[in-house]
Amino acid sequence: MSTEINDTFTEIVDVTLYKYNSIDLKLWGIILRGFVAKNHGSDTSRVVSVAAMRDYFTTYFKKDINRFNAVSDTAIHKEATSIYFIWQIFDTMPNLKYIRVNLNSNSSYNRIVKVDQAKTIKYDVKVLRGFVRTFDMFHPNEVGLVNRVLYNAGLLKGNQHFKLIKVKDFLNQLDLYLSENNNAEIFSVTNAFISRLEGYEADNPEMLLITDKDSDI
Repeated sequence: MSTEINDTFTEIVDVTLYKYNSIDLKLWGIILRGFVAKNHGSDTSRVVSVAAMRDYFTTYFKKDINRFNAVSDTAIHKEATSIYFIWQIFDTMPNLKYIRVNLNSNSSYNRIVKVDQAKTIKYDVKVLRGFVRTFDMFHPNEVGLVNRVLYNAGLLKGNQHFKLIKVKDFLNQLDLYLSENNNAEIFSVTNAFISRLEGYEADNPEMLLITDKDSDI
């Protein structure tokens, strides 16, 4: 997952709770009882809106939130829980809309790992979907060039102003186009997209590409 402090790309993420962790199991039970939770095709997975999850946290985990807010970074491995990490997601992903929550029944899990002999927390958050609007990324004078590059690279067709595509497919197609049309203008466009999206390539989420400022998407 990207480690951006202000991640404006991400709309949907995937997180895992563990059955044999008391806090995780408590949160899972709350999610199951919440009428806004939706089954995602499995008894061990639910999709929850950010608004609902925030409400669960402030209602049922207020003491936990207050406690880890008071803990120093050096001691966080002693206090960090799923509540801590999901709350951090709220702070760093302003466009987040939904969280897919999975329940793992592995009794031997451990989030504490050693990196260079130092204890740290490994908490996996996978980005499932995000969006990019070209008119947010580029100056208005550059948008025409950007759209031409996208059309010529085969990423958009005709009067198409938005498209749903996997991040890896998008970047691979841009790379191929750049290799065949390597000039300063095209490089500036492709490099901007690569810089914006390379942090998400490992997760390979769906991306809604939007080029029309007047679109209501």
